[in-house]
Amino acid sequence: MIFLRVLPVGLRGLFGAAALSLLVACGGGGGSAPSTPVATNELSVQVTGAGSVVSNPAGLNCTGACSAQFDVSATVSLTALPATGFRFVGWGGVCTGAAACSVSMDQTRTVSAVFEQIAGAQSYTLTLAVSGNGSVASQPAGINCGADCSEVYAANTQVTLNATPGANQSFAGWAGACSGASSCVVTMSQANSVSATFNPVTATQFTLQTSISGSGKISSAPGGIDCGSTCSALFNAGTQVTLTATPAAGQVFNGWSGACSGAAATCLLQLTQNRSAQASFATAPTAASAWQPAQLLESSNDFNVASTNSFSNVPTLVAVAPNGDAIALWEQSDGQPDGQTRKVYSRRYTAATSAWEAASAIPGLSTRGDDFSNQIVNGQLFLDASGVATWINLRMETRRSTAAGAWGLPFSPPVAVDFSNGLSSAVLDSSGNIGVLISSRDEGFGNGAVFTAVLDAGSSLWSSFTRIQAQSGAVPLEGELAQVAISNSGANTSIATAIWREKNPGDNNYSMKASRKSVSSAWTTPVNLEELPANVETIKPAVAMDAAGNTIAMWCQGDKLYSNIYSMSTNAWLGAVEADNCNGSIRLAMNAQGQAVATWSTVPANLRSMQYSSATGWTTPVTVDNYNVARTLAIDSSGKAVMTYVYTVAGTGLFDLVSRTLNFGGAWSDRTALEQAASDVNSPIFAMNPSGKGVVIWSQTDAANSDARNSLWGAVLR
Repeated sequence: MIFLRVLPVGLRGLFGAAALSLLVACGGGGGSAPSTPVATNELSVQVTGAGSVVSNPAGLNCTGACSAQFDVSATVSLTALPATGFRFVGWGGVCTGAAACSVSMDQTRTVSAVFEQIAGAQSYTLTLAVSGNGSVASQPAGINCGADCSEVYAANTQVTLNATPGANQSFAGWAGACSGASSCVVTMSQANSVSATFNPVTATQFTLQTSISGSGKISSAPGGIDCGSTCSALFNAGTQVTLTATPAAGQVFNGWSGACSGAAATCLLQLTQNRSAQASFATAPTAASAWQPAQLLESSNDFNVASTNSFSNVPTLVAVAPNGDAIALWEQSDGQPDGQTRKVYSRRYTAATSAWEAASAIPGLSTRGDDFSNQIVNGQLFLDASGVATWINLRMETRRSTAAGAWGLPFSPPVAVDFSNGLSSAVLDSSGNIGVLISSRDEGFGNGAVFTAVLDAGSSLWSSFTRIQAQSGAVPLEGELAQVAISNSGANTSIATAIWREKNPGDNNYSMKASRKSVSSAWTTPVNLEELPANVETIKPAVAMDAAGNTIAMWCQGDKLYSNIYSMSTNAWLGAVEADNCNGSIRLAMNAQGQAVATWSTVPANLRSMQYSSATGWTTPVTVDNYNVARTLAIDSSGKAVMTYVYTVAGTGLFDLVSRTLNFGGAWSDRTALEQAASDVNSPIFAMNPSGKGVVIWSQTDAANSDARNSLWGAVLR
């Protein structure tokens, strides 16, 4: 059965499943009925050899790789047309044999067609030579000079050559079998040689290109640029241009990137070449947010709430929606009849009323026994903009709750795989789609292989799994501790990055690997984030992205903390950089504007931190606290960062839940205690949305110097 779902291109494209396009024609006023949405699927064709594939209905005419969208109800007929001197060998993919093929478009389809040269058929070689900085490409494909400067074509093939100058170059003309300075057509009735010449352009003027993120403008002196409206201008060579960034009302200037840097509002550039500069603006901080008084969240306060000191598999979960609504999930004895039955409860917070709704048990979830180490609650919890909550446990069993609060039946991935502790990381995009990284323990998939899957908004069907990890020949490489981040910058521009710890083939050391994906591309071949002899530790790494797709990865290797940054301006990882000593508990948060904050622990257990922006790089690490490690860390769009952690109260043996805040570029605040008269605090978990609305929940003992009973408490940041 094929499930068709109308959704924007987002995580569905990012994590490798086929997206459905929605074409909506919008009429004018007067209450006219909207047009009927048209669902389509993609048909992709790959041609090998000299020939073409055409479709009926029209849409495809392929001589290499191409694709087109067709109505889901369509049947597409494909015809293979060999070039002169070639014959059609046959189809691959969903087509077979060598006759015309009909493809039903009820789902995404892939077809390949192979042509081979007929034995004894004449063919000739076309050879290119390039002088200067430029390139030449051919149609039919085959030549891309400089990378590939010759190709064999069947006799009488007409080959069109197009010349593209490099930066600050102009195309001077052809020689050999071509002449002039426009596109050239060569008929391959014999072997031919062509040369292309490019000459430097002596510039008397250069272009200054500007752009903005956020809301504000850039102006220039001398005049020419007023961006918003006019973002590019020509200036005489050698001109000194002063750019001034002015934020709009309610915005602040965050800094320059590109040819300008720093946080000063003005930037001076001398135009000795074409240059570009970007100014970043963000929402100005509103009135300082504050923690509201702690509140008891569970009503059955005679019965024990699960708790643990573990940094993973914490039996409490919390999520915050874009509008500030929140949901909490926890595990608790129900006390009936003997206190040995444990159930899972949830409770929603409504921002509009500033109140928690009544707690309710999730149906069908219970276990017996007072040993809370055998947890029911684990994994990750999400709350999307429409109020739908999604809980995915470590075995990939998934439950959804509507905005009205009713939890549905569980559903699982469609493949029968042992997902014990398989969920490694997950992200929610702005449309409500969820992408996950899993680590399969099934022998058929390989020990610790890294896979991706997607759950569409409103769906109860996971996509098929896509392996993004490489293999050493036929031997699957072992991957673990996989983490994922998404740019969430819009349906058509989102980018995902996955990182993981992977065992090196041939030795017992582990390396850090990374793979990236955009909506329009597959996951890239994994790359090493470091080339160090030391072993990557079994400490969960961290990855975060800004809206543009710039990415930070952090990990512990040996006893050192390392970071690597993927720059969208160079489309490359910049290289591993040692930051500090490292003993674990890496936390990393990055907002859409590219401001990032990191925390980690060292030996002894000092809580350390540093900040990052593209304009300044990493700041020098500072010690925030002694003998403590951050549990959770988040940063909002204004640059305000919040961390929560369990604080060891000196001389008492007790633990408090505390919070610290930081305005980007400044220092961490003093500790703020969040709990109410607890003996000990366990299992805190904190979530915050980009506008700075947050919720923290935790388990705390009811009586001083006693761990006989835990209650569930929460505090709201507003």
